[in-house]
Amino acid sequence: MTNNNQNLELEAESINGFREVLGFTVTEWTPGKAVLYVDMNEKHLNRNGFVHGGVFMSLMDSAAGLCGTYCAVPGNVRRCITVSMNTHFISPVKEGRLRVEANLVSRGRKMFFVEARISSDEGLVATGQGALRYVLGGEQEEGVPAA
Repeated sequence: MTNNNQNLELEAESINGFREVLGFTVTEWTPGKAVLYVDMNEKHLNRNGFVHGGVFMSLMDSAAGLCGTYCAVPGNVRRCITVSMNTHFISPVKEGRLRVEANLVSRGRKMFFVEARISSDEGLVATGQGALRYVLGGEQEEGVPAA
């Protein structure tokens, strides 16, 4: 099994809390890139019947954090927190499958910068740019023990 497959399996095992509410699946996770898929349903909708903007932001935030924290060492993790995220809502969505992709733009010792996009079968839904900060040893490529 390749390190990428191990990382995807470990990521799939950690579905809890807010991630469980969002309901996404990580399908690609490599250094500098993360791709998520999620099926929208009634729990994601606002009172107008459209997917809530906070869902879009949370999905881009999740993908952004992953794209900058890939760790090739089995059993180790890299962690981060979001410092800021700029989001542009382009097209409303009521249902269907969304693809969320985040790509690393630049990285320093303590911070990294990301661009993210959400798309549906109908086209582009939202874009975002984020600044994230490594925490708890996350700046180390080899990460730290997950415990």
